[in-house]
This record gives sequence, C-alpha cells and structure tokens, in this order.
Amino acid sequence: MVESKTKKVSYFVAFIIPCLILYLIFFITPFGRGIGISLTNWDGLTPKTPISLEKTEFESKILNSPKLSQKQKEFLSSVYEYSSQDNCYHRTQLKGSKRSKVEKIVKKTGYQPEKYKFVGLENYKKIFSGGASEDFYPRVVTLSKFTKTSDLPMAISKKEFEKEICKKLSKESEEYKLLNLTYEFNENSNKYKITSRYDEFEVSDDLWYLKEVDELKTIPESEIDLLIKDLKTSAFTQDYLIGRERVKEFIKKYKVSEESENIIYNSCNAYYRIAKVKMILSDVWVVKNFNMGVIGFTLFFAFFSVIGINILAFALALALDTGIRGQKVLRTVFFLPNVLSMIIVALIWSMIFVQLLPSITGVEKWISDSQKTPWLLVLVAIWQGCGYYMIIYLAGLQNIPTDIIEAAKIDGATGWQRFKSITLPMMIPSLTISLFMTIANALKSFDLIYAMIGQTGYATGTVPFVMDIYFDAFSLKQAGMATAKAMVLFFVIVLITGIQLFIMKRKEIEA
Repeated sequence: MVESKTKKVSYFVAFIIPCLILYLIFFITPFGRGIGISLTNWDGLTPKTPISLEKTEFESKILNSPKLSQKQKEFLSSVYEYSSQDNCYHRTQLKGSKRSKVEKIVKKTGYQPEKYKFVGLENYKKIFSGGASEDFYPRVVTLSKFTKTSDLPMAISKKEFEKEICKKLSKESEEYKLLNLTYEFNENSNKYKITSRYDEFEVSDDLWYLKEVDELKTIPESEIDLLIKDLKTSAFTQDYLIGRERVKEFIKKYKVSEESENIIYNSCNAYYRIAKVKMILSDVWVVKNFNMGVIGFTLFFAFFSVIGINILAFALALALDTGIRGQKVLRTVFFLPNVLSMIIVALIWSMIFVQLLPSITGVEKWISDSQKTPWLLVLVAIWQGCGYYMIIYLAGLQNIPTDIIEAAKIDGATGWQRFKSITLPMMIPSLTISLFMTIANALKSFDLIYAMIGQTGYATGTVPFVMDIYFDAFSLKQAGMATAKAMVLFFVIVLITGIQLFIMKRKEIEA
C-alpha cells in the first residue's frame, strides 16, 4: 500500500517542526544572544536597563529624551518610581514582555550603562591582535627561582647549582667564591648542601642558646627575637656599621660575658654573609621558560590527548577482540574510569601526584612543575577517556565480517596485511566518530583541569580555553570578552571538526 504524499508531509511536519522549535529556543536564540553580548563590554552583572539612577541623569538621558513618544514616557514613569530619600529613580521588578519593552525604549534613547556598552568588534580585535591578557598567548617568561626575602635553600640540585647559578658567574669573582663557600657538594644525595656557618637556623640558635638567655635568664627571649630581626634588616642594607652599633647597644644594655659577646658579633657577621648570598642568588638564579599560554596549552592538550586516547583505545579493542580469557571483566575494568566523575578522577590523581609519587621517587614537584604538568594532565585525560572509545572501536571490530578475514588467511595474508587492508579500512566509520568526539571534547576541556590545577594553572601555563573563559567571566568580570572568546572557540571547533569529518567521510567512501 502506497501512502499519500499529504500523509508523508504530515508525518514529516509532526516530527521535524517540534525539533526545529526546540533547536530555535535552546540553540539559535542563546547563540544570537551570545553574539550580541560579545559585542559589548558587559561585566556580567550590570543590567541593560538601570535598576537605580540619580534623578537628574535619569530625566535628562532617558525620561525626557526627544526620541521617545509621550506614551513611552508614561510607560517608563509607571515602571520607575522616584524616591526623595536618595533622590533617585528606582525600577520595579520586571518580567517577560514588560522587561523587553523597557529595554527597547531605553535603547531607543541611546542610554548605555558604563558596564554594558556596545563596543562593536573591539573584543575580537583584542583577541586576534594580542590585546587580551598576556596569559592568553604563548610567550617566554622570566622566572625567579629565589627571592632575597626567603630562607636560603638547604640543598640545591647539582644541575641547578652548576648550570643555572654558577655558570652565570666568573670563577674569579667574589660572588662565585662566596657561593662555593656557602654550599658543598654531597655525593650521596648528588646535591649541593648548605654549610653550617651559612645555615640561618643554626646562626639564630647560637643567639637563642646564649648563657644569659638559656640558663641565667637575664636576657628576655623577646629581646633576642628583636635583635635577630634588627640584624636581618640591617644585613640587607649591607651597612655593617648599623649592625655593629645595634650589637654594641645590646651588649652594653645586658652586660653579657666575653664569650657571649663573641657569639653575638659572629652571628652579626653571619647574617651579613647570608644576606649577601641571598642577594647573589636572587640576581643570578633566574631562568627563562616557555609558557604555552591558553592557546598553546589548549592545542597541546587537544593534540596529544586525542592521539593518545584513540591509539590506546584502538589497541585495547584489538586485544579484547582476540577472544582472550576474562574479556568481559577486562572490558569493565577499562571502561570503569569513564564512569567516575571528573572531580573524583582529579582528586585521585592529585593525591597520587602530590603525595604518592614524591614519596616513591624522591622528586617533590610533579603537578606544580611547569615542565611536567601538561604531560600529566594529558596522561590523566587518556586514562579517563580511553575506555569509552575502546567500546566504540570494539563494536566496529565485531562488525567486520569474519568470512573476509578467513578468506584473507586462506590466501596467505599476514596479520599486518590483514590489519592494513581489511581491518583498518573497515574501521574508518568508528575512527571518524571517535576522532570527532575526542577533538571536540579536548578543545572544550574544563572540569578535569579545573579540579586538578585551578587558577594556579596560569603560572604553569596549563589553563585551557574554556577555563580562561570562565575566569574572564566570573573572576575578572569581563563577560563581554569571555563571550567573544567563546564565540571564537565555537567557530574553531566547527572548523577543525568539519575538516576532520570531510576528510574521514571521503576515506569511508574510498574504503
């Protein structure tokens, strides 16, 4: 029985029209709204129509505007109430069409709040011309690994001491000689360790354990504390006379023994030597690092996580398709990380990187090291995501007709030949969808990295695009710029995934 054309059209309308309406409501309308916001300097809080405005400003700029009709002015007067207490007009609560009507009327007057002004393509110009925050772009950053207000490190690795510090100094210079007096190489730890005479804690202990403080109690501990602070402060000026005068006053005031007097003078000299070493380290121990910025890290994370997830997922699917024992159990084990919440995944791996690995390897910095952090985040993303795509590849492998494989075996094709000529071409549909999903998800990554890194990611150059948008909108109150970045990201994802789908679909036809 052949259905009439009218019936077919009615079925089409019944199914398609609701979908189109929902698409219009939940995608097209918010998308258009987003484009509008991206052309403003909106801070995310300021409304288009003022909630409260001073009387003179409201009347001159809005209510008495010559662009408004009398009817529109009367409508505004019904919405805004004047309060003599603060000499301001206050807007009543608005809903639905009434809200839209007020916005249209206020827009007609040309009034724009300071934090909701139309700026045209200014946000986009900043993004593409380097006018956004410097953290947004790849750059070389100068990193000071020591500040003179910090305590001297108890140990410095051989590589850092020789290549990052001493290499910048002449071997004949006083600074070089002083540093090598301060630190001695320890073969057991393969580190340069601080000598006792430059250990600030030991120098301070000499003062705290003076006979007059520890035994006789003739000098209050508070006075020792004050003396140490004064000596440290004067040491940074490198004016030795100030320190000597402070010591003389202290000795004269408390009439200390000759032995204690020598200890105090020696401590004073030690603080000056330590301060000199601190200033040398703060000037010399400076390294230049390449910071990928938001753009660089997003591309880095997307590239390596997409490759890693798909290769590992494909490899696991091939292994499980061989019919090995415990196939169902292994499939569950590999898929389990995908079931876990990203926040739980982040907490588990943060504990591993912060507590477990340092205690096992002796390397303290893992997730806070700018060199390691990007790779660690990629590793976690691969671990968490490969199980899901393994299922897709496994389904694709099981759809390959077994008679084709058996015929190839009979013809003498090797395992590699069967994989290259049969398995891989017939897996292109699975590869197409997996690549599409991993690329889109990687470029939109947020929750995993936010939970593991947070705002400190700017220091290690591990802030993805979406996270930068989040901080712009909610921390910096730059909703206009954040929305412009979101629009740029949207079109980048559409472009990249569109090219990928076009290429892969052609491969499917050829295969």
